[in-house]
Amino acid sequence: MWLVTVQMYLWGMGVNLARQAGHLINAEIRLEQYLQGVCKKMNILMAKKPGKKTKMSPRNTLILKVLLFTNFMCPVLGLTRSRRLIANSCNPPFIGLLVGYCSSCGEHIEGWDGPIGKVIKAFAILLEGYYWAVISFRAFFLLFNVTIASIRCMLDYIDLLNRVSDTSAGSIGLSSRISIHRSLQVLEKQINQTLCTRVILATMMGAPINQIFCSYVLIKFWSYLPSAGFLTYPFAIFICVMSVVIFESLAAQMCIKSMDQCMNWLKEKGISYVSRRKIRSLQALRIKVGSNFIDRGTALVTQNFCINQTVSLLLM
Repeated sequence: MWLVTVQMYLWGMGVNLARQAGHLINAEIRLEQYLQGVCKKMNILMAKKPGKKTKMSPRNTLILKVLLFTNFMCPVLGLTRSRRLIANSCNPPFIGLLVGYCSSCGEHIEGWDGPIGKVIKAFAILLEGYYWAVISFRAFFLLFNVTIASIRCMLDYIDLLNRVSDTSAGSIGLSSRISIHRSLQVLEKQINQTLCTRVILATMMGAPINQIFCSYVLIKFWSYLPSAGFLTYPFAIFICVMSVVIFESLAAQMCIKSMDQCMNWLKEKGISYVSRRKIRSLQALRIKVGSNFIDRGTALVTQNFCINQTVSLLLM
């Protein structure tokens, strides 16, 4: 579980990281307001019918359910941590080692029977649960509400550019579309600069490692796990798989759709030589880790690697 704790710290801890994430959200809001003004001016957005809700795409529906689930699980994890500490008052990490005393053999736990000891123990248990809930919220917020939601916004902007490129939906000029694409490139650079050093790197490297070891422990030592272990390890595996698959799939879609969009613009009739030069100068929108970027098939390759390594550990 120390690996899971380190993973949560990499995802969410750091004042500077939170400040940069706030700047990224503000940049997305400004771009959203600009695009809404452009679409309203060109009469591109579909008019909302009275008494009917706007239907979301399957991608946005999935991400909304993921955000609701992860935000709901933060206080649940805090309560689970408090309950586990009540059952075993010498349960690390954090301040679990400070409550009670374990003998060298680990079989006897001696608690404080006095009223002061009970008050201190109750306060420590509440503080432990609150601390774990805060860490979970910070990690899930930066991973899902910022990173994955930012990539989802980029995909929505690309879909908007595809709609405004269609003459039947009321297209805008090629120069305006190129300008919007360059704005998306600036936002893509800011996403990479803000998240690649910690959040994305931890998702690409730390989450598969945690998935491998948690799967190994759950399969190999299932008969020795307490009841709390059957809640912790499957949930950790589920979060790792969900974060990696959703993140890498959305990042690959963003790269592929932006490349296809530029290729479709080159196929339009009546484009001048200068416009063709501008389109060829546009770069695909990519989530980069160093000099590498996420392309199609990355999510499947990652899960194949995790499964193979888990099987290798079980066979050793």
